[in-house]
Amino acid sequence: MGIWQFKSELEDTAFQYLYPEEYKLLNQRLLQRQAKIIETLDNSIQVLKKTLTNDPTLKSQNVNIEVVGRTKELYSLWLKMEMKHDRNLDNITDLVAVRVILTPDKKEGEDLSADSGVWLCYHVLGLVQHLPGFQPVPTKVKDYISFPKVNGYQSLHTALMYKGQSVEVQIRTQYMHQVAEYGMASHWAYKDEKKRNTSMQLYNTPWLSSIKEWQQDTLGSRDFVDCVRRELLGKRVFVFLRNGKILNLARGATAVDAAFQIHTEVGLQMHGVEINGKPVPINYELRNGDVVSILTAEGAVPSTEWMRFAKSRSTRSKLRSYFRSRQMESYRSSGEMRMFDYIDQRKDTILENSYLNNFVDIPRSVDELSTFLPGRSHYYDLLIDIGKSRDVDFLRSKVSKIFLVPLTLLKTLDESRFSNITRTLYATQLSSNLKSDDKGRLSYGDVLNGGAGVDFEFAYSDHVCQTCLPVRGDAIIGTKSMSADGPATVHRMECPYAQEVLNNAKSKPAINGEFSNMGHNTKRIRIRSKSKLSSKNVLRPETDEYPVQLVWPALEDSWEDGNSETFLTEVVVVANDRKLLLADCGAVASRNSEILKTGSSSTSEHCILEFLVRVRDLDELQSLMDKLGEVDCVMSVERRFGSVLLDSM
Repeated sequence: MGIWQFKSELEDTAFQYLYPEEYKLLNQRLLQRQAKIIETLDNSIQVLKKTLTNDPTLKSQNVNIEVVGRTKELYSLWLKMEMKHDRNLDNITDLVAVRVILTPDKKEGEDLSADSGVWLCYHVLGLVQHLPGFQPVPTKVKDYISFPKVNGYQSLHTALMYKGQSVEVQIRTQYMHQVAEYGMASHWAYKDEKKRNTSMQLYNTPWLSSIKEWQQDTLGSRDFVDCVRRELLGKRVFVFLRNGKILNLARGATAVDAAFQIHTEVGLQMHGVEINGKPVPINYELRNGDVVSILTAEGAVPSTEWMRFAKSRSTRSKLRSYFRSRQMESYRSSGEMRMFDYIDQRKDTILENSYLNNFVDIPRSVDELSTFLPGRSHYYDLLIDIGKSRDVDFLRSKVSKIFLVPLTLLKTLDESRFSNITRTLYATQLSSNLKSDDKGRLSYGDVLNGGAGVDFEFAYSDHVCQTCLPVRGDAIIGTKSMSADGPATVHRMECPYAQEVLNNAKSKPAINGEFSNMGHNTKRIRIRSKSKLSSKNVLRPETDEYPVQLVWPALEDSWEDGNSETFLTEVVVVANDRKLLLADCGAVASRNSEILKTGSSSTSEHCILEFLVRVRDLDELQSLMDKLGEVDCVMSVERRFGSVLLDSM
């Protein structure tokens, strides 16, 4: 920012008044060494000037050489001693510092660039290491030219010993000196007027780019300061790419951060990573000097798990943007399918009762649908809204407005369509879905209830499998034991327990004869039991269990004493952590269901909320998940296959 001089003076003045004893003691110690410090500084400048002035290479390049010296500021010196827990002034390498500033000769018609004279800095470093009367310290060479600090600072630092006193030598070009002393404003002023007016590269510095990206996120002042401290002012790690390029990342960065810093497309198409020629997981934490090779593939896509691995806010922002766009595309695709299915099934009614002029056929594509919308530009948002809502009333109202069809007519038509669906149709549809294409073996329909053509049984909420927690509306299957009389246990079709029973039944040749009358003679018993079958106790099916074809009863048949059946299920919410997140999600869940238990876990930035809820059917569960997805900072909402919270009760 170019206010280093103000900062130094303010710190030393404040140090004098805030810590008067420490200031007085440190000042006295420096006064005692003042003669030695001045002697070391003068001799260092004199020897260095003589060596550089007589060097033939620097003479041939006509380089202007400036050598200046300084002693460390009091507050900066005290702070360094406190942080290192070392109060010995002899161990402070930069108590006395000499700076060499090189200004290359500007040839006629040639502009000096930021890279002009860089090689001369390394040449001078070699001369400094062999100054007569000085002993170099080999472990004290820092290359901030090849590895600049995030604020743009560049210099070569090395340390020498002169009669027991450490001397730091800084070597830089005039351009580097401008940036170090006066900030990035000098970086822009250093360039000619033409470049300042036309080139966006003036702002292409790491810390400005980071702040520019953070402006696109909603950040509070505290979050902004934390980001600056952690990602700009914190420790850094330098890694190499295969082409020799150096990546400057915050300490703790992973391979995911490296991939997205190279380019967003590289990060999105990454499917693996190699460090120093060996494959490693993508959550590998990078170390100084690692050679990083990002493996990409055209069909590769990021995983939501990467959000946990990304340490940089920039990386998380890019991932969040990608997942948000994928979610919108999913909503659009779902909305498109629902819209065209709805109007195709009701096309005769729409064509006969529409008030549109010259309306001869319903649209068959998105482009055709756009011609019915004002301005022909809102179809994308319309399809997203339909995909999000999952509400048939919302879809019906949109169709009514687009095609100018009376809403009451569409509603009456929909109600008549659903009232004609009978229990037999439910059973027929389920049976047709379960039939196998393998004609050489028994099909699923043959083994359910002892064979094809037998009656189905009804499923009830009192006897559901608590490993998969089915809900009214799920595709279901039942299991029963020959040794126990009672209702079948209700499973979701993909439940591993039910699938194993089904596979065991298919493998028995005598299944039809053995269970031929089992489905007809079963007595239906309904028990309102509050006991729960823990999924931890249900490991493998009993040998005498067999599958049963189940359908959900009509709603009026599932009532008892005026109370409708309800079902337990678990919902998992993944969100960016913030204050009152659990309270907001809990309020939404309680308004749309009955909450029995909650759970939560969190990382440094993400939070996982779990809800065990009671719902009436699949539509109510989907409505709950949609409402939770609308809560601020929520990234995803999923239904859990299992009963983690229920098992812990």
